[in-house]
Amino acid sequence: MAAATPAVAQRTGSGPVLHELIPPDPREDVALSLSLAGDIPAGIEGPRGMIPAPDPARPLPQGGAPYQPGPRTDGTPEGSFKPDRDTHRPDMLPYDDPFSPSTAPFKRLSAFDKVDASYTLLVHDSRLVELPLTDTAAADGSEDVFYGDMVVSLAAGQKVRIPSVGPGTRILRARAGVGAEDIPIRIFRDGAENWFVEGAQSTRARLVMQLSIPRTAFGGDFGNPRWGQLPPVLPLPASVDRTAAQVAAHIGASRAQRPREVLDKLVQYFRSFTDSDEPPAATRDIYLDLALSQKGVCRHRSFAFMVTALHLQLPTRVVVNEAHAWVEVHDGSSWRRIDLGGAGSTMTDPQSANVPHEPPADSFPWPEGARRGQEMADRARQNAPPSAPQSPGGTDPNGGGGLTSPGGPFGASSVGAPVGSFDPNGQGPANAVPAPLDKADERAPANVQAQLGSGEARRGAAIHLKGDVAADGAPCPHVSVEVVLKSLKHGSLVLGSLATDDRGHYDGDIVLPSNLPLGDWDVDVRTWGDARCGPGVSPK
Repeated sequence: MAAATPAVAQRTGSGPVLHELIPPDPREDVALSLSLAGDIPAGIEGPRGMIPAPDPARPLPQGGAPYQPGPRTDGTPEGSFKPDRDTHRPDMLPYDDPFSPSTAPFKRLSAFDKVDASYTLLVHDSRLVELPLTDTAAADGSEDVFYGDMVVSLAAGQKVRIPSVGPGTRILRARAGVGAEDIPIRIFRDGAENWFVEGAQSTRARLVMQLSIPRTAFGGDFGNPRWGQLPPVLPLPASVDRTAAQVAAHIGASRAQRPREVLDKLVQYFRSFTDSDEPPAATRDIYLDLALSQKGVCRHRSFAFMVTALHLQLPTRVVVNEAHAWVEVHDGSSWRRIDLGGAGSTMTDPQSANVPHEPPADSFPWPEGARRGQEMADRARQNAPPSAPQSPGGTDPNGGGGLTSPGGPFGASSVGAPVGSFDPNGQGPANAVPAPLDKADERAPANVQAQLGSGEARRGAAIHLKGDVAADGAPCPHVSVEVVLKSLKHGSLVLGSLATDDRGHYDGDIVLPSNLPLGDWDVDVRTWGDARCGPGVSPK
């Protein structure tokens, strides 16, 4: 038949069309009320048109799962957040984008609503309540509908943390499985609306959900409630409350004002933070040093905002993921997301083909040059080159971002600035390591020691690094160290950054980008130093 076809074409002048590819159209599937495995509807109508459903039976990708029991692949321990003093802004951050429309960088992964006497953020009510399935979203347009599509390492009898799109999210449909095989699951939430999934067996599975959420959760007008209309706030420890009173007085916020006026003052103050390679001087406690210096990226702003807001009895949560942090504030009716800025330049994984979610308009003003979370995601979708990294000791008045947090709840890793320009298709020039000290620099050069953990390095998974930084025989505490991948074929990429502790020791995980080209890569660990320690690079 194949040999005869050209002859037929020659006789007729135009050969017969044996097959014609008709692209799939989710609008037809929806019109026909078609559903996928787990009764997932084939498409949902969004403001920008029809959004096709992810296929629940699609084969699982190779490598690890972004969501798994115990510490996640980014090194994040569960259930707490401790602030740090590393206020520099990394430029490129890892991110897993599980929702369509895309909520990047605002997937809701870990939320905290309590502060203890050591300034550790916790969850007040850790009891888990099972989430039921709801039939339909609100018909009046007050809710937005999303698909969730994520790979989860289920462990029988264990709860695995998974993200949601925001506070008040409801599950319309859910299906976990491996190909055509269904895996029974249950989904739970705690008092701060952190989500967890529990499977009936231990396996790596694809979890696909259809979700609905009130649009007010993403922002919009806060309104003007009275104090008595807000839910009660858990009292701060006495020592923290006394300290927070100093910051509130410095900002000019008090309960003599209406909640909206207090919120306006807090948002304006904490959006005006700047990132800095020079951390705030350790003259008082870490909260006072961050809040009064107005230094820090997104996680510092959100932490200090929450402590101050809870002192004023304004119900507030801190929400974090691997790339960004923000706050949620209750307006008497519902929780609303407020981005305080401090975002990095771009992220590694937001899907450029995924339609971005369009939240309500931000009702709070932004200072000039602020780095908003939404803009970070937009740059990632457009593949715009990130801004160049700052030189040592510099301060960018535009703010900063990123979640480099030694020992913090969202891990000790964040992906930093590309060296030159990194192209996932394999083009990227190698750039220089930190420049040697100039003759006028009296700092001692840093001696950087690095040890790479054992095991395979897989794209989308973490590698473990630890080591020490010292200069002139003395440790270099609280300095940032960058992890650089170098390849003769693909150039160089600053993969992430860690921070040293009081003894000059660093220990943490760095997530490899899922689009990293395969091949042989060398690993360098480098630092720009601080006021005492000069720059340095680990030995070859």
